[in-house]
Amino acid sequence: MQKQRKISNTTTSEIVLESLREQIINGILQPQEKLVEAEIAKKFGLSRGPVREALRQLAVEGLVDYCPNKGCTVALLSPQDAYEVFFLRGSLEKLAIQKSNCLLSDYSLMIMEASIEEFRKAILEGNTMKAVRADETFHLQIIRSAQLNRLTKMWELLSPLNGAMFLSVQNANRFGQLSGDAETLQDAKCLEPNTPDQNTSHNGSAAVWTHQCLLEAIRINDLQTTCDLLDQHYEETGRRVYRLSLMKEQNF
Repeated sequence: MQKQRKISNTTTSEIVLESLREQIINGILQPQEKLVEAEIAKKFGLSRGPVREALRQLAVEGLVDYCPNKGCTVALLSPQDAYEVFFLRGSLEKLAIQKSNCLLSDYSLMIMEASIEEFRKAILEGNTMKAVRADETFHLQIIRSAQLNRLTKMWELLSPLNGAMFLSVQNANRFGQLSGDAETLQDAKCLEPNTPDQNTSHNGSAAVWTHQCLLEAIRINDLQTTCDLLDQHYEETGRRVYRLSLMKEQNF
């Protein structure tokens, strides 16, 4: 009976976790919005236990802030945290692609191509959660190319923060556009046509374009270009998010 109850609690906790994660990443729940355990439990028809477990995991993923005596609120990565995650993730993928000498199997390339299409569809639908999953699938092929289990595990430790990374980029891009940031506006001119959702057009176009360029460089085994694109995709983006996030903090 105890084992059955544990399995049931785990299942209900995962249901709450998935629902709250999607609502945060898709923008239904806004930054600094309060998340009340009792209200969430009532909505799902559950006790507070599974809800508490879900909120704890979301805090690990950087999507929720917890403050003693105040409870949980929707969060974004701090500028410093966002930069560090971008830098580390990009560095690990560069190590992987260098180790494999930019040689990926036809099967991996096929998965990457399919994930780009899924990414594109998700952006057009305005579904950031689907975009996060497609992005994860794409980059996992790069990491696995090294065939180093410890490297893969190190990368996977950062994976739960991928959704928070997407939110940081979107938030920075929106502020950059509103504030007339030259770098943001210049980048937008060089990318694909706007999508129906003007709030995701710059971020979505840039991401689709970068992923397509990465795939093409890997197809022709161009190691240097692949590494340069990974730097652009991660480190340069991380620096811009850090800069714009600090600007936003100073303005509010």
